[in-house]
Amino acid sequence: MHYELKQSLVTTTDVAGEENTNTITQHMNLSTVIEKVLPDGSAQVNKKIDRIRLKASHPEGGQELEYDSAENKEVTGAFAMIVKSMAMLVNQDITMTISPQGEASNVSIPEDLVKRFSGPGSNLGGVNSAEGVKKMMSQGSVIFPDKPLAPGDTWQRDLTTDLPYGTMKSVIVFKYTGRTEKGLHRIDAVTKISIEPNANIPFQIKMTESEGHGIYMFDATQGVILASGLKQTMNMEITAVGQSTKQSVITDISMRLVEAKK
Repeated sequence: MHYELKQSLVTTTDVAGEENTNTITQHMNLSTVIEKVLPDGSAQVNKKIDRIRLKASHPEGGQELEYDSAENKEVTGAFAMIVKSMAMLVNQDITMTISPQGEASNVSIPEDLVKRFSGPGSNLGGVNSAEGVKKMMSQGSVIFPDKPLAPGDTWQRDLTTDLPYGTMKSVIVFKYTGRTEKGLHRIDAVTKISIEPNANIPFQIKMTESEGHGIYMFDATQGVILASGLKQTMNMEITAVGQSTKQSVITDISMRLVEAKK
């Protein structure tokens, strides 16, 4: 199976009434190979990121920064750290077990990748770590409850992400809304995010607003998500040395099943 994933991240920072906006867009081509189906209905799968394309607005308003893993060009400057952490993931075999409900377990990444994450500058967290890769590959899907669903049924999923300054907690409430005219199953999602800052950080951070809405279209015949979309808005206020900074982060993610040749 081949998927196309697009993500945009728009960050607007307001310091003393002066706004600065940065945009990062990411376009990924992903493939999944079913290696084996076990007697309990779970599957051993091999996932791979085949290609990554990144674009980012320049922090100082200069020319837009671009990267394409297919071109194998070196990137320098402010964009280099992001590119380095993402480029290491391309064409790496990441194996895991997927339950009949869609939950991932036994996630394994190549040993040489683990060693590269242990090198200098690898302690930034996120995808720039072995644990970050495991979370990224195992948390980005719908996990269905272990029971038949009727229109209107809801269920919840809780996720946590460790950040350099604290812990981000996400609560996702799924709602099965029934079949579409084309026979697909629609699942709506509402997300709420909160931040628990570490006690020893030299600043205060508060989430003033968090709202997200998503849609998943599931094909029961193939047993796959055909397409999905999620938009999340977070507004935060950061206070340090008597100065307050307001920050807005808007994330837009879409994913769809595609033919390999396309």
